[in-house]
Amino acid sequence: MPSVAQTVAFAPAETRRALVHAALSRSQGAIAKKMDVDSIETSIDRLKRVLFPWMVLDFRAEPTKTKALCIFKMFLGDKDDDSAAYAKLASKMETVEQNSKLAKSMSWFKRVKTSSTRTVDSNIFDDMFLLHLESDPKNILRYQMNQELFAQIVRTPPTLSHSKELLAAVRKIRQTCKEAGFTLKNLGLGDSFT
Repeated sequence: MPSVAQTVAFAPAETRRALVHAALSRSQGAIAKKMDVDSIETSIDRLKRVLFPWMVLDFRAEPTKTKALCIFKMFLGDKDDDSAAYAKLASKMETVEQNSKLAKSMSWFKRVKTSSTRTVDSNIFDDMFLLHLESDPKNILRYQMNQELFAQIVRTPPTLSHSKELLAAVRKIRQTCKEAGFTLKNLGLGDSFT
């Protein structure tokens, strides 16, 4: 039987919109990772919790350097993580970023001719994807907390009424995803959030 995190991660595209709005909605008893954060930051954290696996799955289907950099910067770039999986990913992402800068400095013809040498591995985020879904399976308490955060999102009734500040933050995330080449509907971000 799949965990709650797996259920959210592999939710069909047509149900993702409701999950996005549920993640943005605050339910009674919702817990934040840090108690001193405001409700907008907590809602955005919940939104990113559901977006990460969907963006990774979209990236796997059509891997590009732009998508890889977007995922890394949005979710993992400023992470204070000393795990081996993160160190391995950070090293690979340095190469992806260098290749992206190199490609942008080339003429169009040279860029097309050499593009096959600068591809990004579609499985680059696999280790972090598994950690995101399961947290640390060896640490039962942490695993249960991770599942509870996903369960809260699933239990929360989605609402389309959000504060102006929250909508502005969501529009910024939406625009970043669009510019990176993600299909907004597949991410549950098809709404304009105006």
